[in-house]
Amino acid sequence: MGGRLELHGLSKDFNGFKISDLSLVAEPGQYLVIIGPTGAGKTLLLETIQGFHKLDAGEILLDDTDITQLPQKQRRIAYVPQNPVFPPHSTVSEILSYSTQRVYDDASMILEGITNMMKLKPHLGREVVTLSGGERRKLALARALIQQPRVLLLDEPLNNLDIISQASLRDEIQMIHRYLDLTTIHVTHDQAEALTMADKLAVVRNGSLRAIGSVEQVYADPRDEYAARFFGYRNIYDVKEYQHGSPFTKVNIGSVVLRTSLVPDVDQNKVAIHGAEIILHRKTPMNTDDNLFQGIVDEITTVGPNTLISVNIGEKIVLTMGRRAVKTARLSLGERVWVQFSTDAVKPIRAW
Repeated sequence: MGGRLELHGLSKDFNGFKISDLSLVAEPGQYLVIIGPTGAGKTLLLETIQGFHKLDAGEILLDDTDITQLPQKQRRIAYVPQNPVFPPHSTVSEILSYSTQRVYDDASMILEGITNMMKLKPHLGREVVTLSGGERRKLALARALIQQPRVLLLDEPLNNLDIISQASLRDEIQMIHRYLDLTTIHVTHDQAEALTMADKLAVVRNGSLRAIGSVEQVYADPRDEYAARFFGYRNIYDVKEYQHGSPFTKVNIGSVVLRTSLVPDVDQNKVAIHGAEIILHRKTPMNTDDNLFQGIVDEITTVGPNTLISVNIGEKIVLTMGRRAVKTARLSLGERVWVQFSTDAVKPIRAW
C-alpha cells in the first residue's frame, strides 16, 4: 500500500507560476486527481512535492515524517512528467535496468514483475526513438514503478494522446493502482478524465485550492462559480434576493423565482443548476413539488454525444440530453415545453 502524503501551507513562486498556501492530504492507496486549467500551478505542485523546487513556505510529510528538506532520491516519491525524457538511442531494456539502481529490494524480481505487469517484454529490444507517444508514457510509468515509490505523481498522463492510446493507458493506470494500491496524485485539465479516475478530487486555480472532497461532493455540490463552471454548470444566475422559508427558500433571479431546499450561506450570491438535472416535458407534469416552468425552445446544439437544449423561461436555461433521446423526441425550435428540476438541484454558490 502507498504512503500518506500531507501538504501543509505550501507556497512557491517560480517563473510566473505559483502555489499559494495549499494544504491537502492524500490517504494511503488513494487516487487523488487535481484538476485545473493551464497555468493553475498543477505541474509546479508536483515538481515541488518531488523535490525539484525548494519551498518558499510550508512542509511536506510522508507517513508522518517531514521530507520537506530531503533530496529527491530519498523521498520515495516517483514523478512521471507529461513529456518524459530518455537517454538517446537507449533501448527499453536498458532504461528499465538503469532504473533498478534505486530499488530497495531484489532488483531483478522487481524488474521482472513490472515488465510482466505492464506487458513490456515484446518491446524490451526496441530503441526509445521508435516508440509512440503512448508507449513512451507507458515506459515512463514503468520506470517510476520500478523505484517502489510510496507515492506516484502523474502529470497530465493522458494529454496529447490519440483516443485509442488514451483509453489503453487509462485502463493500464487504473489496473496498476488497483493491483499495487499505490497512493497516486494525478493532475489534469480534463473534466471527464478527472471524474472517471478519481477517488478524491481537488480543484485548483492560480495556485490555490478551491475545492476538495469526493467526486460526488465536488461535482454535485460546487462551492463557487469557478468550480461550477469547470464541471459543466451552464446555468448560473445572480441572486437578487433570497426569501427564506420552510421547507424551501425562494430564489429571485430576476424574471424567474426558483426554489431551493438548500440553505444558502451569507456569501453565496449566485445559484447554479446542472443541465443533467433538468427534465423536459411536452405536457404539464402532475403533482410535483419540483421547480416547474414553461418556456420556448430557442437553441439546440450538439456537443459530442450530448445535445444542449436552451429553453427561454423568462431566463435562459440549458439542459443536457443524449443525442438519441433528442432524435426520438423530435424537438424543434420555437416549440413550447415544460422544464422540471428538483429543489436540491438549485445550488447556492459564491461568485468567482
